[in-house]
Amino acid sequence: MQDSVSQEIHKAAQALLKAVYISGANIAVCLNSTLNQFLTWPFRAGSLRIIDSEGKSITFETVIYTSSATQSESQPPKVEADAVACGVHIVQSLGPEELRVGYECIAGLKRLKRTRIQVGFPVNIAPLGIVFAIDSSIPIEKTAELMMLLNKSYPASEWPDMVAVLTRGTVNYAVAFLGEPIKGDFLLPYIKDFPVPPMYVHVFAHGLGLFSMNKVCSLLFMHLQTFSPGTKLPNMEETLEGVSPFGITLGAYQFNLERQLVPARNLLWEQGKIGPLPFRIEDSKGNLLSHLQFIPWQDGGVVRLIGKLPLEGILVFMGPVARNAQIIRQPDGAISSVLPIGEAEFREMLAKFQRQSNMKVRVEEPKLTVSKFADEGTSSPFMARLFLGMLRLRDMVFDDNKKREEFDKAYQFVLDTFVNARETSNEIIQTLTEHSRKVSQGEIAHLKGHVIHISQSIDSKLGKQFAEFLNGTVRVLKDGMQNLAAVLQLNIGFLYRQQAAFENGIATLAQTRPELAAYLQETRKWSESLILIRNNLHKGWMLPKMTYKETPGTIQAVEPEVSGQPVSAFVDYMLDRLCCFIEEVSAYGLRDQMPSGISITEIPVSDRKADYPERFQVTFIHGGMPIWNIAYHVSKFEES
Repeated sequence: MQDSVSQEIHKAAQALLKAVYISGANIAVCLNSTLNQFLTWPFRAGSLRIIDSEGKSITFETVIYTSSATQSESQPPKVEADAVACGVHIVQSLGPEELRVGYECIAGLKRLKRTRIQVGFPVNIAPLGIVFAIDSSIPIEKTAELMMLLNKSYPASEWPDMVAVLTRGTVNYAVAFLGEPIKGDFLLPYIKDFPVPPMYVHVFAHGLGLFSMNKVCSLLFMHLQTFSPGTKLPNMEETLEGVSPFGITLGAYQFNLERQLVPARNLLWEQGKIGPLPFRIEDSKGNLLSHLQFIPWQDGGVVRLIGKLPLEGILVFMGPVARNAQIIRQPDGAISSVLPIGEAEFREMLAKFQRQSNMKVRVEEPKLTVSKFADEGTSSPFMARLFLGMLRLRDMVFDDNKKREEFDKAYQFVLDTFVNARETSNEIIQTLTEHSRKVSQGEIAHLKGHVIHISQSIDSKLGKQFAEFLNGTVRVLKDGMQNLAAVLQLNIGFLYRQQAAFENGIATLAQTRPELAAYLQETRKWSESLILIRNNLHKGWMLPKMTYKETPGTIQAVEPEVSGQPVSAFVDYMLDRLCCFIEEVSAYGLRDQMPSGISITEIPVSDRKADYPERFQVTFIHGGMPIWNIAYHVSKFEES
């Protein structure tokens, strides 16, 4: 059976790697030979010196060019810049310095002057720029971060279109229009006069291993067919057949009104707003015709229509400012290009539209009620890690609504019950702190001879709070986490059973998941104690009463002890252990449900963002950050 195009490219990548590593062959010679297996007329790949219309020149070891344009009397052969479709900067191992040099070489290529004249249909006259390495000393994610730093020093028209590491993966750009998912690869712009599109240009990374060559060819072939229309090359589906489509967005850009790509901004988020409610456009009888919405965008704004009314028929009421607006059709309506307007101009347009038409315009009534959940924001490790961070991991795992809802229901029970227990622990600390203050200051305690008299007791209140804490934490530990683990296809039920059943369960688990077995072995040391104390509570056990002692000049309150610890220390310890348990078992379960080629990595504490200190993020199995694995630790939640 004949190999598919995708398989042929993959085998060619294997052969290239073998030739370089085993035979010590020249990378450029091997790469040119590999590309020439798949290029068709008029294109060839070779080492060339490129000459522009002003006589400036630059040499690349790999150039994809129209073959009839070479001048072979010199070494390396010369070719005019107009004939160059792509330049590839080659390195053996990519590091920060090699990437910086690659950027400068690609920028030099893209600065060369060209004389090609545009014809009556789209033709891409700018060369593609690729930095190509065999291996890398940095993970793919770090490569993307370095690219975004280097992008600050060059206009977008001079950025490399792709950085590819043959044994790891690729980073290039992908496009998504506002309100839509990522559409596909994006070729960096080379012209300066175009309607400003309402789209995000994502820095998109793929961890593909040797299938990185397929991704290189996919982008290259797409570009060549716009550089020389009519060229017959494999399409994207053929080139990427069987290649994992999963990637990670590591940053994004937007076009401003100067047509420059600048880091994306969410103005509504920055201003602390949820987003403007859309306006209803109704007929004279109040029937909904369409929704219209203003969306702030860098230094301008976008008008989005949801419904069947023609957006261009509404934008005419904006006046000359919208005369050259581009309309992009969407599945549910349409959206305008970015216009030099603010919300005030948008509302003026609506007022004019209503005055001069037989339709009515009014603000849509809100359909959602947003309730305050906590006094903490995303700068809190608890919120960033157990709420938003875990939901981000969940989004990578469950694309099926039914399975997502099953996870959400189980996880919501865990979080809600844990938050209640956390609030109870705060109440316990507050009760103890306030009582100790009143005792030490003599407000409710005094001596009569050698007898200490306390006028206000907290024993009953503290006992109820502690009982509530025990019941809440055990519900999280035993009911909530056992159910959540089952949703994540983890069986940890033996953790809560008698010692013999626990040991049998650990022995069985160790055969397939030794790291989880070791983690649960340590977890048992505190979880069993918590469950036994809760069980004893139902058998009549009560929290010991507060005691008091006289010190020179004052009376001090002494907390009751539980398992050899003051009750406040016990509550703090158990809450911290449970918090770590929730996060780590959930992350471990989600990690093993990730799509093929994707896993998670742990962000070092020193590298976490102050405004969003998440602990885990998605990474690639091939070429990404180190893969996280579950391991028990004694450090506190905030320190882990």
